[in-house]
Amino acid sequence: MEAVDEGDGPPVLLLHGQPGWRHDWDAVVARLLPAHRVIVPDRPGYGLTGGAAHGIAANADDAVALLDRLGIEKVTVAGHSWGGGVALSMAERHPDRVHALVLVSSIGVPSALGPLDRVLAAPVAGDALAWVGFHVFGRMLLFHRVQSLVAAIQPRLGHVAAVADHWRTGPVWRSFVAEQRAMVAETPALAAGLGSVRVPTTVLVGARDAIIPPAASEELARAIPGAELERIARHGHLLLLEAPDRVADAIARRARPA
Repeated sequence: MEAVDEGDGPPVLLLHGQPGWRHDWDAVVARLLPAHRVIVPDRPGYGLTGGAAHGIAANADDAVALLDRLGIEKVTVAGHSWGGGVALSMAERHPDRVHALVLVSSIGVPSALGPLDRVLAAPVAGDALAWVGFHVFGRMLLFHRVQSLVAAIQPRLGHVAAVADHWRTGPVWRSFVAEQRAMVAETPALAAGLGSVRVPTTVLVGARDAIIPPAASEELARAIPGAELERIARHGHLLLLEAPDRVADAIARRARPA
């Protein structure tokens, strides 16, 4: 993994969702600096890292290899959506490297997967739908009127043109399909290990999340011993953009030395 590493203080690792890249965390990073050392990678298949996408467990191992490269022994890990699954896998596979978890609109239990997830993971159909979707929406985001509309709806999304280029010209759709298949295949094992997670954990859920049902986030929090559930009213799945103050506060609380 290639990552941006800046700031000083308790280290935090921020893992983006699917599709996504490190810039999804920009508003949260601005609130964590300079009091924390913030490591924000592009996961395999995206952004600076590029290449082929990896599965959830492989992403967890990649993240630990990144920590080794940076000389970081233990870190607070925050993951959004698919990246939350990677954070959980780190806690299950490498518990000695994780100080605490903050799971933001996170996958992790089978009830987080809907029928569309399984269609998008299917051979042929998933590839076709992803290719069309990313190329069509990528082109739409290039239009000035669409960019203005997006900015009006979500002022914090300041990199619309870059997102459009990333979706339209790169292999993002392939990464998306690979991660859909990994999510469907690996979620049962991930869920089976939740009872073994022994680090302090906060689960953040947007009350209006239409991607990960709030009930699934509640189930996730119940399955992790001692986890705290924090509901954020009037917001949906994109809490990194919609409620960066709440996300940053949750991370800062968990990152405090014991």
